[in-house]
Amino acid sequence: MPQSGQEMLEESIGSCKQIADGLGTQNAAWETSIVEIIEKFEEVSDTFFFKTMPSVPVTRTAMREAASLLDLKNEGDWKGFEASLDSMISTAQDVIEKAGMKGTTLT
Repeated sequence: MPQSGQEMLEESIGSCKQIADGLGTQNAAWETSIVEIIEKFEEVSDTFFFKTMPSVPVTRTAMREAASLLDLKNEGDWKGFEASLDSMISTAQDVIEKAGMKGTTLT
């Protein structure tokens, strides 16, 4: 059975928690951004949006980007990480806005 938006969101949160773990030693601002994404994702988690089909594409993108970011962190590819982080922030912003938290801006 394909994953629901909620399941993908939870997987994204899990990846982000692994990314944030110890990231501050590399770059504190990056860790702050990831922690902020986790907090916002947890706020919107279990809302009606994630039980609907429209949540799937954007949440799948977030899940893939979080997994890719985690791989880059584990490889120590900080140049690639920085570029991917910008993309992850943008995608997270999309997820949050589509979940109904308009006017929330990630830093």
